[in-house]
Amino acid sequence: MTALTAFVMAAGVSHAAIEVTGTRIVFDGDQKEQTVRLTNTAETPVLTQIWLDRDDPQGPGKVEAGAQDTPFILTPPVARLNSGKAQVVRIFKSADIATLPTDRESVFYFNVLEIPAKSKADESAPAVNRLNIALRTRLKLFYRPTGIQTDIVEAAEALKWHVRRDGADYVVTCDNPGALYVSFAKLALKQGEKQVDLGGGMAAPRGQTQFRFEKAAAAGSGPLSLDFDYITDLGAFVPGSVPLGAGG
Repeated sequence: MTALTAFVMAAGVSHAAIEVTGTRIVFDGDQKEQTVRLTNTAETPVLTQIWLDRDDPQGPGKVEAGAQDTPFILTPPVARLNSGKAQVVRIFKSADIATLPTDRESVFYFNVLEIPAKSKADESAPAVNRLNIALRTRLKLFYRPTGIQTDIVEAAEALKWHVRRDGADYVVTCDNPGALYVSFAKLALKQGEKQVDLGGGMAAPRGQTQFRFEKAAAAGSGPLSLDFDYITDLGAFVPGSVPLGAGG
């Protein structure tokens, strides 16, 4: 029997060995390249696999490095970091960047899969008792075309919110007329003493995004409001609140 390898999604997880600078990457259209710094905070070497991809339709549980269907070139795709050492990952635009929309941002995902080196105890342990854990860190990469002058604060302030009841649920629609994605660390629907937290989310530019609050209409009564924290380019959380009118 061979050793079992477990894959874990890591987003700021405390036991991840690799520390990634920043919580998001903004690649402006007039930049030739963007860089990301990785640092090994563990006491043992770590092997990393690094890639970019688009939004994964199979959800965040899939961690395999698939085909890099993105208009970027990344180097190095694999790096071994000794304890305390750092690696700068460079991201370049490819010729396919011309296929992206020029009137709005596009979003991709920067992935780092880390596989810790085996300790002497692991090497001497029977394979049946061995558990190898690979952690993945996943950051959003926003490509911001040249000519977009707005910033994330203006984009967040321009959002329009609407709510409708769907059975026991409330569906909140976010109308984003701007050119930037607006990411949320928090979305909470409040009605009287009742509050339903959805967690995070993201509103795509030049369109509408729906957020479903399941069973939110079952117990509350009175006017509705939405509390949120949107995320700036530097990763700061900015709180906001909007009234949504009377609940149905």
